[in-house]
Amino acid sequence: MHMRSKLLIGSLAASFGIIALFVGTTFSSVIDFNRQQIPALLEDHNQHLIEMLPPSPSLEQILQMLPHHETHSDALSVIDDQGRRVGGGNGLHGTRATVADARIDGQILLSAPTGYATIGDEEYIWVTTPVPDTPYLIVNTHRNEPMGLRDFLKYIGVPIAFAAVVSIWLSVWGAVIISALFRRLDEQHKLLQHQAHHDPLTDLPNRDALSQAIDTSIARCAESRQTLAVCMIDLHQFKEINDSLGHHCGDELLRQVAARLNEVLQAPDMAGRFYGNKFGILLTNADAAAIDGIANNLLGILDEAFEVDGRCLYIRGTLGIALYPQHALSAPALLQKAEAAVFQARENASHFATFQATDTSGAAARLGLINDLRNALRDGQLQLYYQPKLDLRHQRIVGAEALARWIHPQHGFIPPDQFIDIAERTGLIKELTQWVLETAIRQCARCQATDRALKISINLSAINLHDEELVPLIDTLLQRHRLKPERLVVEITETAMMTDPARAKTQLERLDALGVCISIDDFGTGYSSLGHLRQLPVDEIKIDKSFVMDMIDSEDDASIVRATIGLAHDLNLDVVAEGVEDEEILNHLSVMGCDIVQGYHIARPLPAADFIAMLEDPAKGERDGQAAASR
Repeated sequence: MHMRSKLLIGSLAASFGIIALFVGTTFSSVIDFNRQQIPALLEDHNQHLIEMLPPSPSLEQILQMLPHHETHSDALSVIDDQGRRVGGGNGLHGTRATVADARIDGQILLSAPTGYATIGDEEYIWVTTPVPDTPYLIVNTHRNEPMGLRDFLKYIGVPIAFAAVVSIWLSVWGAVIISALFRRLDEQHKLLQHQAHHDPLTDLPNRDALSQAIDTSIARCAESRQTLAVCMIDLHQFKEINDSLGHHCGDELLRQVAARLNEVLQAPDMAGRFYGNKFGILLTNADAAAIDGIANNLLGILDEAFEVDGRCLYIRGTLGIALYPQHALSAPALLQKAEAAVFQARENASHFATFQATDTSGAAARLGLINDLRNALRDGQLQLYYQPKLDLRHQRIVGAEALARWIHPQHGFIPPDQFIDIAERTGLIKELTQWVLETAIRQCARCQATDRALKISINLSAINLHDEELVPLIDTLLQRHRLKPERLVVEITETAMMTDPARAKTQLERLDALGVCISIDDFGTGYSSLGHLRQLPVDEIKIDKSFVMDMIDSEDDASIVRATIGLAHDLNLDVVAEGVEDEEILNHLSVMGCDIVQGYHIARPLPAADFIAMLEDPAKGERDGQAAASR
C-alpha cells in the first residue's frame, strides 16, 4: 500500500474517531447539563404559580389553580408543614408523574427542597416551594425522560454533519499535503544519496561508490573463486582542450566519454569517474587471458571523433589494469595498482599495461613527487636561477632568463622538465608561475637599483597564457615592486601560442599594453611563421637551440638561423640565440648579426645572489662579456 493511501486511511479513521468522541462527549454533557438544570426550571415554575396567587391564599385557591399548570411530565401537589398531602396531583396529562408523586413520602419532601427518586425504570425529580403566609408547600414532580442518541442528533445533527464534512475534507487535504511532503522529502533523500555516490558532471558513480562496488564484487568472488579486473583510463590532451577551447568543452567531452563507457559495459560491470580526466572501470569475470580484449574494447571507444561545439575532437587514452586476486585484495589497493599501471604504460610508451609489481618504483616516485611539489611551493624549497644573456652589439650582459630549480630534501636536484610537467598535469602550474613572477620581479627590482638596463625573462605555458588573472597579477607585482614594465620579458613557446591563436593574441595585446616585452621561445619548432608574428605584438624571437647547436655541422641549420635573423631584423624584432655552447658557434652568430646570445659558453644558470654579485661589479661583467666574445 502506498504511503498516500496509508495516510488517507489513517486520517479518515482519526477524523471519524474524533467525530465519534466529540458526539459521545457532547451527548453525555448534554444529559448531565439537562439533569442539573431541571430543578431550577421547576423552582421557577413554582415561583410563577405563587406569583399568580392572591396574598395569603387559601388551600382551595391553591388547589384550584394547580391542574391548569400540569404537563405530560410534570405533576403539581400540595403538602402542609407536617408533610401530609392535602391535595393536587390529579392532572390528566401527568398520570405517571402523579402516581410517582403519590409514592414519594411527604417527610422526604420536607427533608430536602429538591431531590431525585427512581421508581421502576424511571427517574423523578421534585422541587418543593413554600407558599408565603400559609402552612402549605407546592410540590412539582417531574418525570425525567431519558434522551436517546437519535433525539440528540435530531437537534444537533446538521451541525455535526457539517463538522464531519469539514473534518473529513481537512483530513483528506492534510493527508494529501503530508503525503506530498513525505514524497518530496523521500525524493530529496534519494537525490542526496545519488549525489553523494555519483559524479555531478557525468552522473557516473564516483570514487567512493566505485570502491564500494569493487568491495562487494570481491566478496562475491571470494566465495566463487572468480577473478575480476579494475581498470583506469587516463585521457590525453584533456588539459589542452580545457585551456584552448574552455572548460565547458572539456566537460562535454567527459560526458560523452562516460556515455560511451556505459554503452559498452553491461551490469554488473560498471564505470565511474575517478577524478579529473581519469575513469575507473570494474569488470567481473575477467582474467589475465582477456586483457587484450579488455584493452581493445575500452580504448576503442576513443577511436571515433567526439563532436563538441561543432568541432570534431580526437583524443587518446592510456589504460592501466589490475587483477583480483593476483595484484591486490581490496578496492583501494586495486585502484592504486590500476593507476600505477597507467604510469607504467606511459613509461613504456604503450597504450595499456597490466600492473607489474617490479615496476612500481617509478610510478610511486612520480605520485610522491606530486605531493612533494605542493609542499615545496608551500615550504619555499624552490629557487630561481638566472642564466645571463650577452648583447653581442655592446658586449655586455643585458638580462637573464629566470629558471626554477627544485632541490628535493631526499632526492636532490629534480629536473625542471619533470616537475613542470607534474605542475601542468596537477593544476599547480598557476601557483608555480605566480611564485616565479613574484620572486623574479622582486629580485629584478633590486638589480634596477644598479641603473643597468637589465631585463628578466619569465617562461609562460599555454595554461598561463589562457589565465585571465595573469595580466592583473603582473600589473600588481610591477607596481608593488616599482619595476619598469619594459624590464620584464615574458617568453611564450610557439606551441603554446598556436593552441588558440585568437585567445593568445588577446592576451599578448593586454601584456603589450602594460609595456611588458614579449618573446617567442623555441622559434622554428612550432607552426608559426614570421609573417604570422607580424600580426602579434612581439618584441623578440628566440631561435631554438636545436638549430643553433647543429649549425656548424649542418648547412641547412645554418641557413635557417641566418634567414631567421635577417627576416626578424626586417620586422624590427630582436633575435636571441640559445644553446651557445662553444666559441665557434658564438663567432658564427656574431658574423650573422645576432643580437643576443645565451648558453653555457656565456654562463651557466646562477643563483640569484651570484648573479646579482656579478651585476654589481660592472667591470667584471664587461670583462666576462669581452672574454666570451673573444673566445
